[in-house]
Amino acid sequence: MKKIIALLFLTIITLPMMAFDEEDYKQFAREVKKEVWNKDLPQFNNRTVPAKYNKESAVVLARYEEVGVDYTNHFNPLSLGKVKQCTGTHLVRSLIKINDKAALDKFSTFEFRTYDYSLNNGLWRNDRRTVLGVRVIKPNGTIKEVEEKDYQDDNEGRKGEEKHAKLAVPNLQVGDMLDYFYYDFDKLREENIDPMAFFFGSQYPILDYQIHCSIDKDLCTQYRTMNGAPDFKQSTDKDAIILDARVKNIDKTMPDYAYNPLAQTPYTMLFINANVALEYIPKSMKTKGLQANPDAKAIQEDAWTLWNASTSKWSFYKAFNKVIDDAKKISDPTERANYVYNYIMLRTLVHGKPYFNYSNFASAFSYILDKLKVPYSRVLVTDRMTEPIGQLANIWNATYGIMLDNGQCYFPVSTRYGTTANTIPSIYQNRDAVATNAKKKFQNGPFRNVTIPGSQAKDNTEKVDVDATVDGILLNIKRQDATTGCDKEGNIMDYTSAEQMAQSWGADYGVTKFAQLFDKGLNVADQRASERAEQDKKSIAENFSDEIKAYHDHAAVKVNETKVLSCGEKDKPFTYLIDYQMDGLVKKAGRNLVISVGQLVGQQMHIEGAERQRNVDIIYSYPRTYSVTVRLAIPNGYSVAPESLQKLNSHVDNSAISFTSKASVEDGKLLVTFEKVYKQYRVPASQWSSILSVLDKAYDFNSVQVVLKKG
Repeated sequence: MKKIIALLFLTIITLPMMAFDEEDYKQFAREVKKEVWNKDLPQFNNRTVPAKYNKESAVVLARYEEVGVDYTNHFNPLSLGKVKQCTGTHLVRSLIKINDKAALDKFSTFEFRTYDYSLNNGLWRNDRRTVLGVRVIKPNGTIKEVEEKDYQDDNEGRKGEEKHAKLAVPNLQVGDMLDYFYYDFDKLREENIDPMAFFFGSQYPILDYQIHCSIDKDLCTQYRTMNGAPDFKQSTDKDAIILDARVKNIDKTMPDYAYNPLAQTPYTMLFINANVALEYIPKSMKTKGLQANPDAKAIQEDAWTLWNASTSKWSFYKAFNKVIDDAKKISDPTERANYVYNYIMLRTLVHGKPYFNYSNFASAFSYILDKLKVPYSRVLVTDRMTEPIGQLANIWNATYGIMLDNGQCYFPVSTRYGTTANTIPSIYQNRDAVATNAKKKFQNGPFRNVTIPGSQAKDNTEKVDVDATVDGILLNIKRQDATTGCDKEGNIMDYTSAEQMAQSWGADYGVTKFAQLFDKGLNVADQRASERAEQDKKSIAENFSDEIKAYHDHAAVKVNETKVLSCGEKDKPFTYLIDYQMDGLVKKAGRNLVISVGQLVGQQMHIEGAERQRNVDIIYSYPRTYSVTVRLAIPNGYSVAPESLQKLNSHVDNSAISFTSKASVEDGKLLVTFEKVYKQYRVPASQWSSILSVLDKAYDFNSVQVVLKKG
């Protein structure tokens, strides 16, 4: 009898997996395409693009989004109880006119997940499907739908039950229109539909953008409009909440340069939730029905409540406990905190993943600070890639941080934004936050508004030293790059081996080799350290090759040596040296030599086309200083033409940005200094012309050549 029950149980689990395969997907895709192409959407019949957009790379003539979410709560025999099920569909259809090769390249290929029938965290099997439909419209009006045979499987090297496909659109040309859609179907058990965002802006102008949502009234539906986004028109239809919005002639595009869509583009966030078993559902998301632009303080309250619930006593490995004990011997409270934080950062960098995960860092670190008797406040903040804390829309967009009385802040350690304790990650700088110094029941406050400190251009620097010598038609280059502050973000792991990081960052903690940082037996640790060394050898070489190509927009002929001189621990700069050969920078002109000196300062930003006109603020990640010193050895028998020196001298300075270049001949070398200072992290649009003039000067410098005269 037990065997029969076990077999029945296995059958119940297995049957859903067998219920959907490649042929089923193809049939589903055919039905979806038929339905979508037959929808009554007159805006997709438009073929006229206003003349003012002729110089745009592409124009979106129509965009239509349709969201539908149904909810059921039925008995499930496998669970021996009721199971909540959310079934969602999301259609995004666009009609785009392709005006140049850049747009052609962008829209010529597509990659997407076709379906995923895998188990979720429970015993239930979720059903996720995506359909891509594409039609090419020629200038003469003929419409050609991309055929099923043109879609190719893209599952090589992938594991699991998620299937993928790719498409190269046949016979797509500049001047064509592309009518394409994505259709997502999700049937989820005890899980919620992913949040959505609707952006009323694009890289290209949009002539017509329409949104239609139909959502089961038994779900909690919340939305927040941001940056002046139009509000939904609300209505009901039987058991559904209806949300509609439509905007025409959206001229404003999203610039590629120094632009933050989350801070500058109108958009609306939509959250649809049921009180499901496999997710934490906060109080504000348990009320059925529609909540338009809910009170941010209620959502902040939910975030504080969750933080309090996750606060507990912590136990650590022996090595970490020793770090905490050693920190107690440090007299300065801030240095005690920094000592522990830098150790956490060490463990994060060498292993390539956060030592504490995003949600429990603040809980663990506050527990440690209590042991160290360091006074602090808890801080609730959002990063620059989410909404401001005063408009918080979802608790998962909030970050838990720690602020000392002197303003020093600590946030979840990250491989992308992590540096040292004395540098606040750039994504949190200058952000508004809410803080409390209450120790017990801190979720009840009292709260105060604070602003996370920012940084200055002198704090975030990249200093490059280039020594170059002519070798026939090649240029031998030794280049040293040193970064400080936020400019170290994301660089340390790319160019430094785990062994070298362990030795430099670990010196204060008695760490002499990488193997010591494994919480394993000695033999296992040594083996893993050896495996990592082989991985690092390959990846670091590739990263340095890519760095050279990015610096010169051209690959090196030969790389002689690369090495890290300083790993950026404490307040030290992160410094590396590269020795390599480049071609294409030395040319012979009769008896003379022409050297492309401007290519030795790194590639400079070029603003062109429609991007030169701008009416939105310029937002940088942080203020910074970029400087280069070039020393070019002048070959025997040659001298620098005086007119060449003059071209290398330039100076522009304003309140937002400055640029200076100077040149001289000293001790048989051409000495060139190049410096750009970005003084503010946010510059008003009214100063765009001042910034543009500096960017143009720097870009023009890239093409400057120096003539070395023979004789």
